[in-house]
Amino acid sequence: MVREHKDGGPVLTFAEPLPGPGAGSAVSAGERLVDGVRCLWPLVRPLSAEAVIGCLDRETGYPDIGVKPRRPHWFVHDRAADRPTRQQALDVVDPWHVDPVIEPVPELSAEVVGAWLERAQAQASPAPETHDTGWTDLWFNATRALVPRPYAPEATAHVALDVAEVRWVANVPLQWREGTAWVAGPTREMRQVGARAPITLHASNHGQVELAVSANWSLWSEDGSPGRTALVDVARSLVADGWSVTHGTDFFHELA
Repeated sequence: MVREHKDGGPVLTFAEPLPGPGAGSAVSAGERLVDGVRCLWPLVRPLSAEAVIGCLDRETGYPDIGVKPRRPHWFVHDRAADRPTRQQALDVVDPWHVDPVIEPVPELSAEVVGAWLERAQAQASPAPETHDTGWTDLWFNATRALVPRPYAPEATAHVALDVAEVRWVANVPLQWREGTAWVAGPTREMRQVGARAPITLHASNHGQVELAVSANWSLWSEDGSPGRTALVDVARSLVADGWSVTHGTDFFHELA
């Protein structure tokens, strides 16, 4: 049986690549984030994203909490995961923040997230002489994650998830896509018992883009398991793309 980690699973955090000498036009924070999400795509695919849009001091690049745009909270989600009627159906529309701009899309991708962020940041800065409008935090709390064999033989219909917060086993359906098995959450049942999605992401833009990957289920954290190997593989692809690991090598020692 797959276990959910209590209070979230082990986290790997990456910092964006530093600009090289003689670099041309700067890569925006949004473009950098999209590059990171694209590296993770073989393992984890967001079904929703929630953004906080702030005002960044033009001199330091850091957000100024005293200056805010008119619409600071934005939420985008996969339209197919809206309004569930069954316990095992996806239930991903649950913004944390008050009065967000909610946008359903046919299907999320790294490119769709980038275009959505551009729209969110297009609003005018209340202090255009000193501050630029930009994203400060993003949460990907609903995701689809690859289930490697042998966890997913073709005869298996679901993953039995031992929920951390309550004495409950949630049956999370497997989804077969082009010959590979995926599991997605939260489902309606998972949300009712407080279970997290299999892998969640958090990105921050506080002077530097950081991307944190949380392995919430044992399927992707057990030492020597195929799931852990798959997670380490995409982590290495981020490193190969110039990102640096800033947290998590004590647990994922393969990356130390």
